[in-house]
Amino acid sequence: MEKCNGLNSDRQPWASIRRLFSDNALASCSVSRSFLVSIAVYLCLGIVYLFFAPNYDWQSQRHDDVYGADYLQEWVGARLILEGHADELYTSKFLDWQHDPELIGFEWDKSQFYPAVYPPPHYVLFTPLALLPYRWSAVVWLMILLASACFAAWTIASLVKQGNGKTDQEARKKSDYLWIGALLFPSMLFSITLGQKSAVWLLLLSATAYLLLNSRDYLSGFVFGLLTVKPTLCFLLPLLMLKEKRWSFLTGMTTSCAILWGTAAACLPWSVWPSFADGFRSAGSYAENAGYRMEWSCNLLTFAYGLTPELVQWCKWGVCLPLGIYVFFGAITASMDWTSPRKWMIITASTVLLSPHFYHYDLCILLIPILWLIATEPRRGFAYFAMLSVGVVLAGDAVTHLRLPILPLMLVGIVCELRLSGVLHGSSQYRSHRLKNAVGG
Repeated sequence: MEKCNGLNSDRQPWASIRRLFSDNALASCSVSRSFLVSIAVYLCLGIVYLFFAPNYDWQSQRHDDVYGADYLQEWVGARLILEGHADELYTSKFLDWQHDPELIGFEWDKSQFYPAVYPPPHYVLFTPLALLPYRWSAVVWLMILLASACFAAWTIASLVKQGNGKTDQEARKKSDYLWIGALLFPSMLFSITLGQKSAVWLLLLSATAYLLLNSRDYLSGFVFGLLTVKPTLCFLLPLLMLKEKRWSFLTGMTTSCAILWGTAAACLPWSVWPSFADGFRSAGSYAENAGYRMEWSCNLLTFAYGLTPELVQWCKWGVCLPLGIYVFFGAITASMDWTSPRKWMIITASTVLLSPHFYHYDLCILLIPILWLIATEPRRGFAYFAMLSVGVVLAGDAVTHLRLPILPLMLVGIVCELRLSGVLHGSSQYRSHRLKNAVGG
């Protein structure tokens, strides 16, 4: 195998020099340099967070900005399990431990708290990190988020390069720099700042897509099954796999689900499951309490909750239901091949819109089709990237001044545009085929 920076023992030195500057050798060097540069940039970003971000400024007395932000709830939940209090995971003890200065190392506003909203296996996965003191565990978690964001970008670059051989050479060159787009996407920066898991979800979903494109359906489904700890992300793709009778994918997903949830069932007392079920049943009322952030929400139900109380039910059935049906059938009937980023854009956007709860820091999953489109269809890809970036930044102002959630509107527009472009493209191909037949006749 040739190396990027060395010559072999060929007797003709000019032949070695030509090989050194060949397209393949230069491409290999470029990928290596791009990969190393991306790791260095993400590492520098981590240093900036640790030394300058308010969420990572260690103080014994804090106000609203909790050290490590939302990661506190994962650590406390996992700590309850380690300390033998798993049966109190969904009780007031979960809230009390968040304000125990001897446990977490600082004091903060006792009127605020993070609710236990994730299923038991989610907290089981965090038990290794909960072995560390909270301060250092939060630092390790930050490094995990940055590493997930970096490697997710390179997994998406591999999607572009693979694409079952249908990607042109220009798109392959652009893929080496897609990590910059992931770094600049506001949802990604916002999720890392808040200690959210969105970068991890992006890595798992991009690995799912990569394995699926390489005809490794069982492994793809196995990886996707890990996303069941975030139920609001994993309900639509299995329906598409069922529709297409891709049983290997579904078998892999069932296997990882059985391992993940079975391990949690074996580790935790039975009493924790009814408590979680009670909390899950009351999740529908979450949008009605003070913790709901309408300016962050991206799903269709956001339209309803932005109205006055007497109009909420009308909007749910009169606006959200018809739009939801359109989006659902648009995703189910998308005729594009799985090697098309347009298909993935419809699926991920539809997942966001149909989800019962989805905040804009979780829009990171849209980076899979958006970065893919930037490499293959630059105009469309950059348009989506710019539109959603502006939408995330201005979402709060739009809700404050207009009482209008703009992110769901943008996502519905994207789905409609893709569906319309697909119909027009199909009809133009049909007319072209008819014309050729007529001329041939």
